[in-house]
Amino acid sequence: MKYAVVIISIGHKNIDHIFHYAIPENLAVETGMRVIVPFGRGNRPTEGYVIGITDNTDVDASTIKNISSICEEYSVISPRRIELAVWMKEKYYTTFGSCFRCIVPKKVNEKNFACVRLNSQNENINEEIVKVLKKDTRQKRVLEVLLNGDEIPVSHIKTLLDVDDSPINALIKKGILIKTYVQEYRGNFNSALVERSKPPVLTEEQAAALYKLYSVIDSKDKKPLLIHGVTGSGKTEVYIRAIEKVLSQGKEAIVLVPEISLTQQTVERFVARFGSKVAVTHSRLSDGERYDQWTRARRKEISVMIGPRSAVFTPFENLGIIIIDEEHESTYRSDIQSPKYDAREIAEKLSELYGCAVVLGSATPSLSSYYKAQKGEYELIELKHRVNNSFPLIHIVDMRKEIAKRNFSVFSAELKNAIGKNLENKRQTILFLNRRGYSTFVSCRKCGYVMTCDNCNVSYTYHKGINRLSCHYCGKSIKVPRICPKCGSEYIKYFGAGTEKIEQEVLRLFPQAKVLRMDMDTTRRKNSHQTILEDFRKGKADILIGTQMIAKGLDFPNVTLVGVMAADLSLNVGDYRSGENTFQLVSQVSGRAGRADSEGTVYIQTYSPDNYSIRYAAQGDYKGFYNEEIAFRKNMNYPPFTNIFLVMMTGENEYILRQTLSQLAEIMRRYNKNNMFTRLGPTPAVISKINNVYRWQISVKCENEDKIRNYVLFCLDKLSKQTDLDKINVGLYLNPSYIF
Repeated sequence: MKYAVVIISIGHKNIDHIFHYAIPENLAVETGMRVIVPFGRGNRPTEGYVIGITDNTDVDASTIKNISSICEEYSVISPRRIELAVWMKEKYYTTFGSCFRCIVPKKVNEKNFACVRLNSQNENINEEIVKVLKKDTRQKRVLEVLLNGDEIPVSHIKTLLDVDDSPINALIKKGILIKTYVQEYRGNFNSALVERSKPPVLTEEQAAALYKLYSVIDSKDKKPLLIHGVTGSGKTEVYIRAIEKVLSQGKEAIVLVPEISLTQQTVERFVARFGSKVAVTHSRLSDGERYDQWTRARRKEISVMIGPRSAVFTPFENLGIIIIDEEHESTYRSDIQSPKYDAREIAEKLSELYGCAVVLGSATPSLSSYYKAQKGEYELIELKHRVNNSFPLIHIVDMRKEIAKRNFSVFSAELKNAIGKNLENKRQTILFLNRRGYSTFVSCRKCGYVMTCDNCNVSYTYHKGINRLSCHYCGKSIKVPRICPKCGSEYIKYFGAGTEKIEQEVLRLFPQAKVLRMDMDTTRRKNSHQTILEDFRKGKADILIGTQMIAKGLDFPNVTLVGVMAADLSLNVGDYRSGENTFQLVSQVSGRAGRADSEGTVYIQTYSPDNYSIRYAAQGDYKGFYNEEIAFRKNMNYPPFTNIFLVMMTGENEYILRQTLSQLAEIMRRYNKNNMFTRLGPTPAVISKINNVYRWQISVKCENEDKIRNYVLFCLDKLSKQTDLDKINVGLYLNPSYIF
């Protein structure tokens, strides 16, 4: 008797272990297959993954159940991907089920369409064809379309000839035609719509970078490679040439981008060179569309996959290179759903498993990546010059002086004049504000009461388009009150500004301008990102207003002016990374200006003009910023000089949360021998309640990653033996991408 070693596809820790199921003689079960098994006392049909097959088991044979069925007639996960799942389980302290659901897409029914072609197996087909062609019938018309031997969809024939199924079915019955079924891929990018392009001439810097990159691709010991290239330096062309080399070796490539808004433009650049070899996946695709792109990769019908972090799990088994563009972005880390993985770490593990090259690129690398490059853990390539050798002129505007001049507008006089001149010159402008909505909060001027969401401890944002107050965390929306709920005053006023207000102000100041806005409110519909960016690229708008989704990676030749409306926003979020995030955002959005032949200009509006993050961003001085920021991190003992392990507990009863975390704090104190670990908390999270769920946390610091992980998990295990944690959700985060 053969037994399958099965992992149940349920991400619950209580069933996170292997189960043995007998393999019936009528099922051809292999390692890596997705199967349906009877699970639990009720034998509920449950999905699982076969991670091994054995002749022996320690389990009582009389209790072993049979596998019910297989989901596919092939293995959906390779041995190396099983090894990846094992590594992820330990690295991200999660369950096997969660890892497998992350690596393998949700099973959906494949979508097929019917085709017909000549039945070459019919020895008498020529005689039958002659008989049909003698008469002027619908069967003759159908047959004439198929005489060249093509396989044609039934729906096309019916539309072309304006016929129903009857003549087609009659020809099938006579043995002249044979019906086949071809899989129809959903969400497939139409490469035929993109004009193929020729490779440009490389600059000396690009050629030198490519030479070094080729040597990494060809080497056996593949160290990750960091490309630090200023905006407009031609990093994408270097990526493309590297992929060309990999494809010439018969291997495959994955390209990761941080934002869905970048996917379309990036895809078009790669399709222009690689054609139908390219596919795309992202979160806006349906389950069926994502499953089909995964299937195309598994079948080797494509060799380049482009998408956000989940694309790193593309089932290429001859993987040659993984490219992570804008590698500094926090979106490469999954901090909400389990497993809480980092796509950059997954890429490095895949490099170890497959021997593929890993390339990280950015104009503003994360401090941790650049630190690794300085220590020699990463290879470093620098592209210091733009392809067009023209950097934008950057001006810092002190908004305190604007107020002193009695200018209370969201626009400084300088930026307002620059927008007017840009419109006169038929040039395009980008205005960046990393906050959506019209007003950021609504308050009573008499008593100071701020309209706050009942479900969350955050203020409502006013959206003028729908004339309602909305919570950006739980989604609750209410009417705008006419009087203060606290004191009854009518002195209700809107404060702060979001992208919607910027749009209204632009239309008031420049009524002749055509304006597009790109934020979460305008991009909810499928393909809305693509539509907005394509319209702007075609010149259908003069001004594009948006949040961080327009801040990086986009290339519009006619954009010569960029306005950063409030550079201070990301400085005041209470996160030790606030300086790094501010430098990156300001630098990236500034890089959208002057990318073609015309000179670009950038205005950075701020109330903190002397802040080093803003000052270095205006100077385009990454190394100056890095040196000052890394000294600050070292002095404060923040990553990359230490690790921070965050334990977040959430639940509906705040008292129980606080009591439980206090117990955990006492356990941590008791087992913190030699004071190796530094504990902070318990404290409420930055946003301590979302959708009526309270959030409290403890964070622990330690230089050694393995020791801090083992310590925290050991303490949590001790806690679980003292306290019932069933009503509490425990989230574990190692060096989270932002402070909660």
